[in-house]
Amino acid sequence: MQRAMVMLNEVPTEVITLGRWIEEGLAPDGKKDVVVIIPGNPGIPIFYEEFIKSLKSKLPPETPVWILGYAGFVQPASKLITLPANKHLYDLRGQLDHKAEFIKKYVPEDARLHLVGHSIGCWFILNLLRDEAIAKRVTKCYFLFPTVERMAESPNGRFLINIVLKIATLLVFLSWILSLFPTFLQYFLVSTFGFFYGYPRKSTNAILQLLQPPVLRKVFALAKQEMAVVKELDADLVTQHKEKLWFYYGSKDGWVPVSYYQNMRARFPDVDMQLCKRGFYHSFVLKNSNDMGQLLGNVISESIS
Repeated sequence: MQRAMVMLNEVPTEVITLGRWIEEGLAPDGKKDVVVIIPGNPGIPIFYEEFIKSLKSKLPPETPVWILGYAGFVQPASKLITLPANKHLYDLRGQLDHKAEFIKKYVPEDARLHLVGHSIGCWFILNLLRDEAIAKRVTKCYFLFPTVERMAESPNGRFLINIVLKIATLLVFLSWILSLFPTFLQYFLVSTFGFFYGYPRKSTNAILQLLQPPVLRKVFALAKQEMAVVKELDADLVTQHKEKLWFYYGSKDGWVPVSYYQNMRARFPDVDMQLCKRGFYHSFVLKNSNDMGQLLGNVISESIS
């Protein structure tokens, strides 16, 4: 596994890879498949480490897996590297341009591109298909728990709007207080809370990245915009690329209720869609990383073969 900060759309951005690094081009044996993962908000790659290891284990050995963090959502380790102050670089449009630049800059034009999206990452991928230069490279898109429509109408969307966003300033302030504690104490407090809340200790470092005040502010700002922008699904876009789309819906998802899946099945009966039968949560990276990685790895391997 390799990780580094690369410059994309003016912003230092964390990328994690398994297999070839992003600047190494295609495999020497001519294999052209590349898997690129666009995570959900908060877009911090470390949350997905176990998932991509499990996913990679089911793919042909020469197939690299790259996961792209969101612009500005991972703070540079070096104080010599600063993030631009321009807010438009971190909003939905800026994040979309950011993902497009990564693909055009690092994915070879003749590669067979497999795009994996999680949550709002699926919305980004769907909108990337509007760019013909990107769409022609894409072999398949895999949408995990896809928030591609009516986010504000979902149970979690209503909770976010009516509760979380109203106290977002307080939550950022509390995260600032936490940041004043020694690192070992931050780790202890977050891991202890996780024990009672039910998420594993292995997620503690990722959650600590999320709880940095500058990151949390961007997370809330992006989430607020998602509620306002992600409304009606572009049916024409889905129909145009239906052969390239694979949807995986949760059976108990507060962001994407089962009724959304049922509606999609009725509207697009010839699009490949599945409803989870194993009880995976929307935030599968906390508890179901291995199982979800193996499931998706098998699906991608079928497409590659």
